[in-house]
Amino acid sequence: MPDRPQPPHWTHRLIARICKPELLPEIEGDLHELYQRWVQQYGRHRAKWLYILNIITFFRPFALRRKGHVSPITSPAMLRNYFLTAWRQVQKSKLHTAINVFGLAIGIAACLVIALTVQHEFSYDRHHPDGDRIYRITSRLKFADDWITNGGVSGPIPHAVRDEFTGLEAVAAFHSVGSGVSIPGKADFAGENEVVIAEPDFFQVFSGHQWMIGSPEQSLSQPYQVVLTASQAQKYFGDQDAVGQTLTYFDTLDFVVSGILQDNPYNTDLPYTDYLSFATIEAEESLYQSYGLDSWGSTNSNSLAFIKLSKETVPSNISEQFPALVEKYIAPEESSVERAFVLQPLSDVHFNVEYTMSNHGVAHKPTLYGLVLVALFLLLVASVNFVNLETARAVLRSREVGVRKVLGSSRGQLIQQFLGETFLITLLAGILSLGVAKLGVDFFAESLPPELSLSVLWKGNGWLLLLAIIGIVGLLAGTYPAWVLSAYSPVFALKNQARQMSGRTRKAYFRRALIVFQFAIAQIFILGTLMVGSQLHYLLNKDMGFRKDAIIHFRPDHWWQDTTQRRIVLANELRQLSGVSEVSLSSSLPAANNWSSRTIAYRTDTSEIEAHVYIKEADTSYLNVFNIELLAGRNYYASDTMNELLLNETAARILGFDPPNEAVGKLIEFHKDKALPVVGVVSDFHDGPLRDKLHPLMMGSNAYNLGSFNVLMATQGKQSDEVRQTLAQVEQAYKKIYPEESFEYEFYDDTIAGFYRAEERTARLINVATGLAIFISCLGLLGLVSFTTNQRLKEIGIRKVLGATVTQIIALFSQEFVGLVLVSFVVAAPIAWYFAQEWLAGFAYQTNIGIAIFLLTVISALTLALLTVGLRSWQAALANPVDSLRNE
Repeated sequence: MPDRPQPPHWTHRLIARICKPELLPEIEGDLHELYQRWVQQYGRHRAKWLYILNIITFFRPFALRRKGHVSPITSPAMLRNYFLTAWRQVQKSKLHTAINVFGLAIGIAACLVIALTVQHEFSYDRHHPDGDRIYRITSRLKFADDWITNGGVSGPIPHAVRDEFTGLEAVAAFHSVGSGVSIPGKADFAGENEVVIAEPDFFQVFSGHQWMIGSPEQSLSQPYQVVLTASQAQKYFGDQDAVGQTLTYFDTLDFVVSGILQDNPYNTDLPYTDYLSFATIEAEESLYQSYGLDSWGSTNSNSLAFIKLSKETVPSNISEQFPALVEKYIAPEESSVERAFVLQPLSDVHFNVEYTMSNHGVAHKPTLYGLVLVALFLLLVASVNFVNLETARAVLRSREVGVRKVLGSSRGQLIQQFLGETFLITLLAGILSLGVAKLGVDFFAESLPPELSLSVLWKGNGWLLLLAIIGIVGLLAGTYPAWVLSAYSPVFALKNQARQMSGRTRKAYFRRALIVFQFAIAQIFILGTLMVGSQLHYLLNKDMGFRKDAIIHFRPDHWWQDTTQRRIVLANELRQLSGVSEVSLSSSLPAANNWSSRTIAYRTDTSEIEAHVYIKEADTSYLNVFNIELLAGRNYYASDTMNELLLNETAARILGFDPPNEAVGKLIEFHKDKALPVVGVVSDFHDGPLRDKLHPLMMGSNAYNLGSFNVLMATQGKQSDEVRQTLAQVEQAYKKIYPEESFEYEFYDDTIAGFYRAEERTARLINVATGLAIFISCLGLLGLVSFTTNQRLKEIGIRKVLGATVTQIIALFSQEFVGLVLVSFVVAAPIAWYFAQEWLAGFAYQTNIGIAIFLLTVISALTLALLTVGLRSWQAALANPVDSLRNE
């Protein structure tokens, strides 16, 4: 007998959803009979539409399903019941609760600290109104085929922009410089500050400053006026009224205090305390020439210009006006260098390493975004722990679910109950996380901003951050377990079929996938730690082309005020010490974070070659102290002014001298209308961090600029008795020549290591993240193995009775997890490799990442997993089988 035609399946579900249960069989039976008749009379297509039409006609009040009475799931009584049930579960399963709470607390604490760190870095200079309309004018200069960036501008640029540009509300020109400070009549007071020489418009652009006494129009409009912050005024004059008092800057210029500002907030890249009037430069010829206010061809990184756009102006309107200004004012005879000007938003100043603000720190945006990813990963790993443990333990609560459903609980009520339990555990973890975060902030203080404090959480809406994290984690961790538990049918649950199928369900495979995810994250962090550590080791140990061990360097505080003779006397005193091999005076170290540069040229009758070179000024002992090789020619002679030059290999090659000895004797145009002879060529050496490639370099002697002492010790080893004795003798000689100054020195290899503080901080943070990820993963694995062994105690007992050894039982439990760790490594390795290559791209010189790092990672992960699994399974394997079999 052929099958009778059936109506569409979806219509059955529709009828069942809208029709009263007691009327459903009768109505559905009648409709089926009609459908069979219509098929015979009209065919399937028309019968289907008639069937649907008749279903619609049954949408009448007498036939519609009534919504049953359900206790409101948000009533106080139900919420109290959920809380009591959740609390009983917490007390009943202390081990799993502790694992969940502690794991989530670590994840939340890490997220809190990272969130506060990122928020701190992005808060810089946000206190200025209309900050989105404030921009800095920066310079780009082209030498040969290379563009050089500079955060400063030529002296006349700000005034020309103010006079000729449209669309601007204000223009602020200022100079950030170092200056000695003294108080007339107080011989015992002397200091040095970074001061700013500013126009009154400075405070129109940066209008976030709060004036306590005075105003920009009155306090900075005349020559020889100075405005102080409140704390600086307190430092100089104590409780006396500072306004009207006199301060001496630049050794000889007296300034009168004309205004007081509230202190700057800590999160600013303009942390100035002494504001000198810009009119002073125009009144003092020496300052006017020094700061090049009439020189279009010079660019000084300390000569800064900020603008505030009018409300209707967009940055491109201003950028379009620069080419005409360059063409009009920067004549070819003033500068042969191609120039361009770029607007930099105020919000970018704290993050852009190309245009740094003097000596102030720069945050690295990719690192901050990486920290956010680390926080999310740690939260996910902790949440995965919870999901794994709760879905594994779902079999223990299947009967509870069955009983509740039989007694009338809806799935929504069950989901709310289980989510409530999750939020209770997450709330406990959130409270614990505050203590963990406080310990973390104190322990890792060197790697975090010094102003970072958890007290920020209770200021403004900071506490909402903690509640948001708790809420998000609660949803992440609790949704899937609640969905799984509430899905059990009463019959399935009461027959205990969940326990029988616990290892063969999709949920079991999902748990394995989560374990793979956890250990993949952990192994990504392990690989990151090893790769960053390998690069740091390479940076600190690579031959930079000069000696860096057993050298100390120091610089007198006010060396520029000193006579050259005084420095030479100290250098000769130090050379007499038995523990000192040699002493050199220089403007800077071979590799330093500060440098000066200029364009030089080699001209013949038929050609002209220009090169932008970095400049080192040093005495004749410099090459010996730092063991820099002289490849051709001779060293220059000592001189008060630069009369002879040394080039490095790169500079010689750019100027067309190959081999290097061809450069010896050639005249190089150094200043306009001034050429100096090349007397020698030295080997290339790195003049900065290894993030950068080798630069062309020029060296010469200029006694006035040699303010840094470089002392080569006769003995290696910083902690040796001989070195300590020599350092004491060096300090004694220093105090003899400079009795008014403190002696502060640093070993040069420590200075080199300081180039990579950011990388070291990154390494420390990755190390911490690695430790936390591994700890949380192993914590979850321990809980999962503990539950699994408890569920299989009878099996373990039977295997032991049948002759299984402890080793075999441990292997039985370990083999699955070994496979999961190996799968997680396959996932982690390419991801870690990709991010490592992206990070290494920021270095001109890179380490080789070999297979050993990957082998060490997988071995470490396997060892940790086996120790975690083996410990718990070993305890279960040692148990007396009689106990487990008797209980069964």
